[in-house]
Amino acid sequence: MQFLKNLRFHRVAALAVSIGWCAATSHGQTIVDNTDPGFSILSGSWNSGTFGSPWGADYRWVLTTGGGATANVEWRPTLAAAGWYDVETYYVGGSNRADNVPYTVNHASGSFPVFLNQQVGSETWVSLGTYYFDAGSDGAVEMANDAAPSVAIADAMRFTAVGEPQPQLRGLWADAFNVGFKNASQVDDMIARAVAGNYNAIMAEVLAYHDNASNAHGAYWNSAIVPKAPDVGGGFDPLADMIQKAHQAGIEVHAWILPFRVSTSWPPSGNALLQSHPEWFAVSQGDLGAGPQSVGGLFQLDPGSPEVQDYLISIVRELTSDYEVDGIHWDYIRYTQSDAGYPAHTWYTDSGLERYKRITGNSGTPSPTNSSWSDFRRREVTELIRRANVEVATADNPRQPLRHTAALITWGDAPASFSSTSAWARFQNWEHWLDKGYLDAGVAMTYYNEGQFPTYFRNWVDQSIIWAHDRHIVTGQGNYLNNFADSNTQIGYAQSAGVDGIVNFSYATTSSSGVDWSWYPFIGGSAFAGAADLPTMPWRDPITATAGTVYGRVTVGATGMPIDDATVLVNGFPAGETDGNGFFVVTELSAGVNGTFGQFSVSTPGFTQVVRPNVLVERAGFTEANFGMGPWLFGDYDVDSDVDADDWLKFEQMWTGPDLGPPPAGGDIFDDDADLDVDLHDFSTLQVLFGA
Repeated sequence: MQFLKNLRFHRVAALAVSIGWCAATSHGQTIVDNTDPGFSILSGSWNSGTFGSPWGADYRWVLTTGGGATANVEWRPTLAAAGWYDVETYYVGGSNRADNVPYTVNHASGSFPVFLNQQVGSETWVSLGTYYFDAGSDGAVEMANDAAPSVAIADAMRFTAVGEPQPQLRGLWADAFNVGFKNASQVDDMIARAVAGNYNAIMAEVLAYHDNASNAHGAYWNSAIVPKAPDVGGGFDPLADMIQKAHQAGIEVHAWILPFRVSTSWPPSGNALLQSHPEWFAVSQGDLGAGPQSVGGLFQLDPGSPEVQDYLISIVRELTSDYEVDGIHWDYIRYTQSDAGYPAHTWYTDSGLERYKRITGNSGTPSPTNSSWSDFRRREVTELIRRANVEVATADNPRQPLRHTAALITWGDAPASFSSTSAWARFQNWEHWLDKGYLDAGVAMTYYNEGQFPTYFRNWVDQSIIWAHDRHIVTGQGNYLNNFADSNTQIGYAQSAGVDGIVNFSYATTSSSGVDWSWYPFIGGSAFAGAADLPTMPWRDPITATAGTVYGRVTVGATGMPIDDATVLVNGFPAGETDGNGFFVVTELSAGVNGTFGQFSVSTPGFTQVVRPNVLVERAGFTEANFGMGPWLFGDYDVDSDVDADDWLKFEQMWTGPDLGPPPAGGDIFDDDADLDVDLHDFSTLQVLFGA
C-alpha cells in the first residue's frame, strides 16, 4: 500500500509541475512559489530562469559569493494552524549548482541552519526537516548564496502539516571499534548525544568477534560463553550500563552481534569452546579438509552445522534472559565469499556440506556456482534466523515484545528481482525472511555518497519498501559517507517514501570528514526534529494480529536424537522442513479471535507419519508442538526420550480439568484420550510413565 501511495504522490507532483500550480493552501499544505506574495528578495540581484521543469513558470537564480555579491531570499507562509510542519524545497538542479546552499528555517522555537546540495535531488521536493510553527506568518525560510561553486536556485517551498512526528525507529549503530561504550563516561556521552539527536534506539555492537585477541574482540557483556573484550576493565559491564542509562532516557538498546566471524588468527584466543571444536569452522573450497583456515583473513563458523547453530542460539538466550535488551540485531548474517562454506575437516558428519549431501543425495563436492549447493547455503543462514526469531519472541524478558532485526545487503543499484541482488549472491535471502515474518524489521544498509550515487540510494529505499511485505523496513543511512546536509537530504527522502525508520552508520563517524559530535544537535533540529515514538509491531499484539506461529522439534522418540529435513505439514500441506537440530518454524498461520485449531503432521523416511490433530494457533502466539517419531513416551513434552521434571512443569501449565475446554496452546500433546481437555485420566497416564 505504501508503494501505491508514493506512486500517487509522485504522479500528482508531476502534474502540478506540468500545469504550473503556484501559491496554494489546501489540506494542511501551503506552497510558496517564487512568484507568490510570500516570497521576498531580501538582498542582491536575482535572475529568472526556466531551464528544466521549475515549479510554476520559472525560478530565481544568482551567482554564489565566489562570483558575485551577497544575495538572500525568503519564503514566508501564512499557516492556518500551529503545529508540526514538514518543510520541503523544490529546485532545478544542474552540474553548476552549489553543493552547500545555506538555508535557515525560522520556526517557533528558534532558527536552524540546513545546507543543501543542489547538484542532486533535482525537480522533486527535498526535505529540510520537520519543525513546529505558530499560526500566521511568523515563520519563514531564508536562503543565501554564500556557497560554492557557482549558482544557487530559489524556486518553491512547501509546508505540510504532519501533526506529531510519526512513529519511526531512529537508531544509531555504535560499533565496537570506536569510542562508544567502553566505560561509563563513554556511555554517558553516547546517551546524551542520542537524546540531543532525538534518537530512540541504539544498536550496540556487543559481539564483533568471538575471541579476545585485541580491542573490539570479545563480549561487551558479562558472558559465560564468550570471553570478555580486553578493552573493558574494572569489572565494568558495558551492556548493563547502557541499558540502565538508555532506558532512563526512553531509548531502546539492541544487542548487535556477528554470528559467524570468530577471529583473525587460529586458535581463537580466550574461547576454549571454539578452540576444542575446529570441525565447526568452514573454509573456502580450495582449503577443504585442511583444518581451520581464514576466509578473506577471517576464521568463520560453518552456518550449516547444527552444533554451530546451537552455540549461536545459546548466545541469544544469554543476552535475552540475563539482560533487559530490547532486541537482537544481526550483522554479517551471510557468507562473505561465494566460494566459502566447505568443511575444515571432512570427517565431521554434521558439516553443512555433509548435510547437503545427505538431504539431496548428491555425492562429491559441488562447485561454488552449483545452484543446488547455493540454495542450501541460503537455507543454512535462514535456519538460524528463523530459530532465533522464536527464541527472541519467547524469551522471558520484561521488555517484550523484543525486536528481531538484521542488517541487510544493498550493494549496487536495486534490481527488480531479488534473485539478482548481491544479498542473494551471498546467500542472504532477506526478502524471504521478511515475507515469512522471521524478522520484525530489516535494516537495509543503503550506504551511498549523495553526490555520487543519489539514484542508487533512492532506488534501494523504494525497492526495500516493496520487499518488506508486512514487516518493518528501516533505511540504514551512511552518514559516514556524507556531509551533514546530504545525510539530512537522504534521511528526508527515506522518511517521505514511508520507511519505518532510519539507522545511521555510525555513532562515532558522523560525516565523511570523520568524528564531528555536532551531528547530534544538527539532526535533532532537522530531519529528527521533535521526539518520535517507536513503531509498534501489530503482528506481536494479540489485539491487532491475525496470525500466529507454531514451532517445535522432531526427534527419534526412543532416543531423543534430532531428525534433519523432516517435512512438516499443516492440514495436509507441506509447510517447511526441520534443521539439523530437528527444529522447525511455521509462521503466518491464520488464527481467529480465540485461536484456530490446525492439524500438524510430520513425515520422514523410515518412520510412520505422526499427526497432532488439534494444535491451537493463537494470534501473535508461539505454540510449541514437538514430535517423536517411532516409539514415544506419552508426556515427553520435549521429546528427549524421558518423562521428567521438565515435562511435569509443562503438564501443570496445561491442566484444565474435565470438560473445561481445550488446553492452552501446545497442551494437546498431554490429551491422551483426545477429549479436548487435560484431566485426571491424562494425569494418571503421565504418572505411570514419570521417571521412565
